[in-house]
Amino acid sequence: MVDLIPERHEILNTASPIAGLPIEILSAVFHEVQRIRKATGRPLIPHVEITLSHVCSHWRAVLLSLPSMWCVFQHSLPWNGPARHTKERLAAYLERSGEHPFDLWMDFKTEEPLYHRLLFPLLEIALPHLHRFRVLHLLSDFFHPLEEFRKKLARTSAPLLEICAICPDSHETPEFKLELDSLTVDDANIFQSGAPSLKYLRLDETSLFTMRLPLDTVVHLRIERRQMQFSIWIPNTIFDEILSLPNLETLSLSGALFELQHQQGSTPKEPIRADKLKHFRSGNTHITIYTLSHVLAPSLERITISGVDSVNQGDQPSIPDHVAFPSLRIIAFTRVRSDIPRHGPNLQKVMASTENVEELLFWGKTGHRDITENAFRALWESNRAPSYWKKIRKATLNLPFSSPEEMLLYHLFIAAKPKLEVVRVPPRCLQLPTFLQGVPPHIDLRAIDKSEPTIPLCWTAGPDWLDTEQDPFLTKCQLFE
Repeated sequence: MVDLIPERHEILNTASPIAGLPIEILSAVFHEVQRIRKATGRPLIPHVEITLSHVCSHWRAVLLSLPSMWCVFQHSLPWNGPARHTKERLAAYLERSGEHPFDLWMDFKTEEPLYHRLLFPLLEIALPHLHRFRVLHLLSDFFHPLEEFRKKLARTSAPLLEICAICPDSHETPEFKLELDSLTVDDANIFQSGAPSLKYLRLDETSLFTMRLPLDTVVHLRIERRQMQFSIWIPNTIFDEILSLPNLETLSLSGALFELQHQQGSTPKEPIRADKLKHFRSGNTHITIYTLSHVLAPSLERITISGVDSVNQGDQPSIPDHVAFPSLRIIAFTRVRSDIPRHGPNLQKVMASTENVEELLFWGKTGHRDITENAFRALWESNRAPSYWKKIRKATLNLPFSSPEEMLLYHLFIAAKPKLEVVRVPPRCLQLPTFLQGVPPHIDLRAIDKSEPTIPLCWTAGPDWLDTEQDPFLTKCQLFE
């Protein structure tokens, strides 16, 4: 009787109306179901392609004939369970995907002892298929070192690789310090035979010491702190080389990575040319000051920063008076530093040098109302207000609003910007008559929708972007309630 149950299911499934669909239409349905199941960017168990392949023999045959259904592999602890099963699943996906370009997304950070040092055996299975990898996205930690894998990748090539993240988040070791004096961006120790299609590269604060890829084709570069913080800085000559990369359009930095002037670093003798740089994000005030002071970026369109002034103004580098970024159109402030002074000199220079800005985004620091208010006042309450940023047409303002005094900040800013058309505010503001009364009728007032981009440039999980770690700049964008 037990043996008859699978046979009965097979007959029922085969007799269903969908079973008669042409293979082309059935294949399209499978792909769409798979895409919908990836909508969150998180791995959903069981994986849809596996579920569909167990419905009936016909569906299984169709699925196994479609390499594109098996060309994306995602693993993220603790969702995906034991590494042994993951190894078997990865081997099956690699086989079933044939020679189709392959995407590998792996998040292997965990504090569970059961999984310690199990990452390399998984990656070893993938090595023979490296020639067809389109995505290699590896997030690891101290318990899953990538050094052994790096050695295997040293002399390899990855001709189809477009998206790569290698983030070991490793501990510091003595030999790292010995390499500092001779470190250059051309000193690749991975893919030494070439990665000519590489466009997107994500590293963490420890990557440059251990995992160095060829950068000459990179368009989007992220070097962002995860958990580990290094106790030493990289010479800022390396930062100068990064800024000068020939194809670089996006640069995102967080953490104190480089030894800049205030840390005994050298000062560039000539301006650093970043001719193609369009998008710049920085979570470190000194990196921001250094970049704005020494870089010629004629194509720069968007910046996301936390501030350009510190309370110890006598110790901070000063942005030169002559800097200019005429192409800059969008500027975002995220959780502006708590020590930003009123009318900070560097902020005044930035405002004066970016006269064509058309959109401002200001994300105050929730839980620090006084700090947020003081930082925001510095953006419009200057000796020349409202002459700065007269061209602003759109603003996203995330500030406290629980009292008339707090609401007044919104109203004063709106009044100071004659070309302002659209203002996005926390949703609860739109429920307060006192707030609404202070907004001119010609202003298109909207609620901030967190489903829309909260900053000019960010990476959010979705069906085509399976990074399970939230963009660190998005974590700084929390709404006032």
